Amino acid sequence: MHHPSETTLQIYHRHFKIPLEHYFNTVTEFLDPWDERAYQFVVQQCLTEMKDTGIVGMVRQEKDENYVYLDAAVRYPLATDGQVSL
Repeated sequence: MHHPSETTLQIYHRHFKIPLEHYFNTVTEFLDPWDERAYQFVVQQCLTEMKDTGIVGMVRQEKDENYVYLDAAVRYPLATDGQVSL
């Protein structure tokens, strides 16, 4: 009997502190810059810049007058030996 291979995901929380001006410049194509899709887009851009292959999940946001703080759940497929493939 053949069982399809299952992918196991390891989830890490990644924290980003982004200057407000940079944040707004990154989310210009979003109607609502405070929408979760905008947060996910910004986190994906950060991961891409870091050459991080994680898959962005839910993102929580806090902000002050200077920065946006994003707390992102980032998923990584686990290899069959249980090691995270980064």
